[in-house]
Amino acid sequence: MLKIWEITSKDIDKILDSLKPTKLNKNNMVISNEDVQKIKNYTKDVKDITQTVRNVNDLNIAIKDFEHSSFEIEKENRSLKYEIELKDDEINNLKSELSLKDKVIGKLQTEKEKLKGELKKFKEFLHSIMNHFHKRICYNKDNNYKIVTDDLYKNGIFDSNDNEIANNIARKVTIPDENKQNKNKKKNNDTRF
Repeated sequence: MLKIWEITSKDIDKILDSLKPTKLNKNNMVISNEDVQKIKNYTKDVKDITQTVRNVNDLNIAIKDFEHSSFEIEKENRSLKYEIELKDDEINNLKSELSLKDKVIGKLQTEKEKLKGELKKFKEFLHSIMNHFHKRICYNKDNNYKIVTDDLYKNGIFDSNDNEIANNIARKVTIPDENKQNKNKKKNNDTRF
């Protein structure tokens, strides 16, 4: 496109060089209609080329802006991918920790159930001893018995239920869970009638 413009520019120079002064006024020159059209076409082409150059410059600026934006986006994308990798590693570590803690919880729950069973057996044993004391020792007349049971209660070895069983001969020796079951059975039987 630049070659066409250069050729047209040479043609314009030739036209201007070949102009001849008019016979009436030497300051005015005569130009043919064909040459006028050539000059008009030339100025139109120059305007078009100038506009094209501006458009190309604008396009180059837009391309550079796009390249810069693309570079920034790629940089941010890499940063975000790295952050995601770190978060994924952290999530995997937390999942591993959670799995280990679930195993520990499972073992602790098993141990808890085992201890509950042993505690129940111990309470049954303790209640059978208290029942035996009720039958064999007359605690109303033996002050030492009362001192021992009060001491066991004060030191947290007996709870209030154990203390009442130990000191109330009329109280039947039972395990607290059995008391609840007996009350529920009695309540259900009472509501049937």
